[in-house]
Amino acid sequence: MAISGGLKTADSLLAKGIIVDPNCALCHCYAESVSHLFFECDYSFSIISKLMSNLGYLLFRPNVLQIFEYIKDTHDKNKEFYYLLICTSVYFIWRERNERKFGGNSVSSTSLALKIKAAVLSKIMRWKSREILMDLL
Repeated sequence: MAISGGLKTADSLLAKGIIVDPNCALCHCYAESVSHLFFECDYSFSIISKLMSNLGYLLFRPNVLQIFEYIKDTHDKNKEFYYLLICTSVYFIWRERNERKFGGNSVSSTSLALKIKAAVLSKIMRWKSREILMDLL
């Protein structure tokens, strides 16, 4: 949904004539869009950076599609793990956005990164290469 533009972000709702707060619920600094919410937002990028430390080597801050391309183009044997990590991150970031907009609650980027790690760990515990993958977290 994040890649296909199916999420109901402020920019898409405003384009349909629905009046909403246009600002990002995570950073409150920029207009909310799919491209901003995932990776352009400082809050989201700090989470992804905590989970994928090798992103620090990239020259520019990537968006979701660029992250998927980066993973696809690497010769790393753990591609499935990185796809899982990014998809889980997108899911939890979207949930955090909704919790802030509709529930009035928020957690720090560090706390959310820990929740994402726990979710990914619970999934990879069933994988054969779990010991190697656990070191990546």
